[in-house]
Amino acid sequence: MQQFLREWLKIRNMHLFFPYLIASICALLFVIILIQRAIKCKKDGTPFINFKNYHFFKPGYDKVKLWGSLVLFILYIIALPELHFAWASVIFIFLFNVLFDMKPGKLFDIKSILISAVIAFVGSWGVWYLFYQVFNITLP
Repeated sequence: MQQFLREWLKIRNMHLFFPYLIASICALLFVIILIQRAIKCKKDGTPFINFKNYHFFKPGYDKVKLWGSLVLFILYIIALPELHFAWASVIFIFLFNVLFDMKPGKLFDIKSILISAVIAFVGSWGVWYLFYQVFNITLP
């Protein structure tokens, strides 16, 4: 175990620290959700998996934002190897901001576009600088 940790903590593997950390946190939260669901079902006397009258999405959910977010996220993952972290993040953070600023039946205003561009640029390059220069952690 000690040899595994020593090898895993070498500088060439540091870029894997946060993905493993986030995946572990998500797995823990998923287990907690399942336990809470089991307790609630036992208390209410309902089956754990019940498909009768079940709707995954609430009626009236924002289809454009949900599916647009999923498409942008997949495109971001595809763009990362080609554009690298900083430029891919600038582009996709900007697109996410524009997507979530959309209001039904209203065009975008220049102020929100400029704010989205500044947030995307400063945020992405700020995170890159912090990790690469300050913490000496490589980003993809």
